Amino acid sequence: MVEPTSLALLACQRSANRSGATWQAVLEPFTDLRLVLSDAAKGIAAGIAAAAAAHGRGAEGRPPIAHGLDVFPTAQEAQRALRRPWRAAIHACDAADQADGKVADAKRVGRDARTVSGAARTARERAETGLAELERQHVAWQHARAALAVFGPDGTLNDREQAERAIRAAVVELTGPDWQKTRNALTDPRALTFLDHLHERLRAAVPEDTLRTACVRRWWLRHHRPPANSAANTIDDLLDAVIRNRQLDPAEQAAYNQVSTVLRTTVRASSAVEGINSVLRMHQGRHRRMTQPMLDLKRLYWNCRRFTTGRRRGQSPYEMLGVILPSTDFWTLLTRPLRPPQPVSN
Repeated sequence: MVEPTSLALLACQRSANRSGATWQAVLEPFTDLRLVLSDAAKGIAAGIAAAAAAHGRGAEGRPPIAHGLDVFPTAQEAQRALRRPWRAAIHACDAADQADGKVADAKRVGRDARTVSGAARTARERAETGLAELERQHVAWQHARAALAVFGPDGTLNDREQAERAIRAAVVELTGPDWQKTRNALTDPRALTFLDHLHERLRAAVPEDTLRTACVRRWWLRHHRPPANSAANTIDDLLDAVIRNRQLDPAEQAAYNQVSTVLRTTVRASSAVEGINSVLRMHQGRHRRMTQPMLDLKRLYWNCRRFTTGRRRGQSPYEMLGVILPSTDFWTLLTRPLRPPQPVSN
């Protein structure tokens, strides 16, 4: 398990299985857990459901746990499904080019080209049909993929209602057994849990609708929209320039900062976990046998090392979490008795 805003590795353990009970034991210590993103595996889904039920029966004040699907496996399955029509279209185009070549050769030497012309026409029609089928599926997938984004192309926030509408229209075009897994993932209600969580956090951060909408628009204009054309002077362009560049008073700036924090920390995929898994797999290839003490050692090293690039540069995951340690140097911690880390007091 990885804490996304600090990339801290909080749980990393060897287990005999991946059953619901095993996952529940991993999740139970995290008493303030709000959202879990995972693939569609049944074991982790059962573990999350059991942990959520335990939270509901436990002490008051524990938040409910939402479960969302990682968008990365869905995109992977879609790419696999597109490979078949892509290969078929390429093969058909190659066959059509070869048939056209035979027609050209026949005409060049003065032979009757009517027979090869008919074959070439059939091959070209087959190629055009394959390309049209590929384009149809590709366009439908792009519409479904856009429904899994935080923002629409025009900079408006996505929500569950409009995303479900776009997905329903897209899956009609994604036919055939190759698209079965993608259709199942897209139509799973958990696919859009991140949008529910996003809007809930935004409403809690800035309750006033008008101010919240303006802050979201300002953030999108500053982070996603391409540079404005200096020749553009439509009313919308002028309004966007004002929203993007005007000075904010202290109350507006505080609201914008809160909205910015929510949008920056909205997570749709468990890529951080997969990134750390790739590091651990490389180490596993070196050590051949990865024991639990070795995993604990690697977890300590990861959380203590300072990042050298990116917006987290110069900070370690433990420091960003506010964990107080005698030292953030990995070797220093190993050579002195360790005490349980103490959180920063508010």
